[in-house]
Amino acid sequence: MDLIRLWKNTQEEIKIVLSPAVYQTYISKVELISLENNQAVLACPNSYLVDFNKKRHYHFIKTALDNQTKTDNTLIFIVKESTPEITTQAPVAPLFEYTLQKNTFQSSLHPKYTFDTLIVGNSNNFAYAAAQGIVKNPGLSYNPFFIWGGVGVGKTHLMQAIGHEILKSNPNFKIKYFPAETFGNELIAALKSKTMNQFKDKYRNLDCILVDDIQFIAGKEYIQEEFFHTFNSLHMNGKQVILTSDRKPSEIDHLEDRLVSRFLGGLTVDIQLPDYEMRVAIINQKIEEKGIKITTDAASFLANNIESNIREIDGKIQQLTIQAIAGGVGEITLDFAQHFFDPSLHQTTSFISNSKINPKHVISVCAKYFNIKTGDLCGKSRKKELVQARHITAYLLLSEANLPLEEVGRFLGGRDHTSIMHARDKIHHDFSTNPQITKLINQIKSSF
Repeated sequence: MDLIRLWKNTQEEIKIVLSPAVYQTYISKVELISLENNQAVLACPNSYLVDFNKKRHYHFIKTALDNQTKTDNTLIFIVKESTPEITTQAPVAPLFEYTLQKNTFQSSLHPKYTFDTLIVGNSNNFAYAAAQGIVKNPGLSYNPFFIWGGVGVGKTHLMQAIGHEILKSNPNFKIKYFPAETFGNELIAALKSKTMNQFKDKYRNLDCILVDDIQFIAGKEYIQEEFFHTFNSLHMNGKQVILTSDRKPSEIDHLEDRLVSRFLGGLTVDIQLPDYEMRVAIINQKIEEKGIKITTDAASFLANNIESNIREIDGKIQQLTIQAIAGGVGEITLDFAQHFFDPSLHQTTSFISNSKINPKHVISVCAKYFNIKTGDLCGKSRKKELVQARHITAYLLLSEANLPLEEVGRFLGGRDHTSIMHARDKIHHDFSTNPQITKLINQIKSSF
């Protein structure tokens, strides 16, 4: 069996045990590039996917591959490197690429808003699955397709990704992306210049329209009237209509009932704020786009401290990477990320870590402060008073003794690094927002 077919069969088996969102984000972009002497080399597009798949999906991938090959394999994950082709003359773009580029320019699609750059998670999994159906049968599956959700959750990205993907299979399709406000402004301009026929031809002869923020036509009677007729003309001719809004159709005030009815006649989906795992994936992707690396701890810290929409994550990462580039930093560490959010924390951590505090002394001081035995503090009990004391101890071992996560876990009863990360992030948040916790930790630190 050739490698491509073998890997395709393996992926199909993995699909059964992983959710569609997890599979699409972490497995679909992996390639099997060699299999010799029961050693499988798997290429991932970036270092984040290498680390994540090794830690979270090694067993699933190995089991599926072993089932296909009937042997016991070892997996090796690497970052896929692109090798540029060497040519002796100026390359000639194929006709398909030229047509696609030309249509993309005319369609107003953003070149970065593709499925390759879209992170799929629990918050947008259903919308993504529906989008795949539209790509296969534009105008037939889910028409119209109405995507709604809050600001910065990725509605525009998903909508334009559909447009790009349709153009790949149908390079001669006339696709147009535009905000609803643009439609209204052009309509008013056409009325003033008496060019309504040209205006109607421009929008009614398209194969697919992607209309952003359709809520902005609400309350504007003539614009709603013209959009209604444009919608009907396209829909009746089997053309694809995709719309976005910050609200579902029935909740858009002053939107005509006949438009609400049309919008609800297809498929309506919502996109929520990204969850933790999705935020981690977005952060890693955004940072690697800048040519900078980031440690797992730092990505986790950022995901826990930027809990808003994708647009805010993008903005914060932009600021963070600018600081990193300006400071000549090639890899963003936990310390650098913490300093970005709280410079005073960085100063405190740096000062104390230089004093090389003994970790056993930290544990002893914490146990004495909370009036509990050291054995209980490092034991297995999950009593509430012990858990909080253990979390604070973990936080101080990291920030004061400057220990790595795994070593803190060993000191505190053999706990894994994810438990220690959770403790650290929780106490860091409480330290920043809860004056009582701030006072308590400062009192313990004064005893070191």
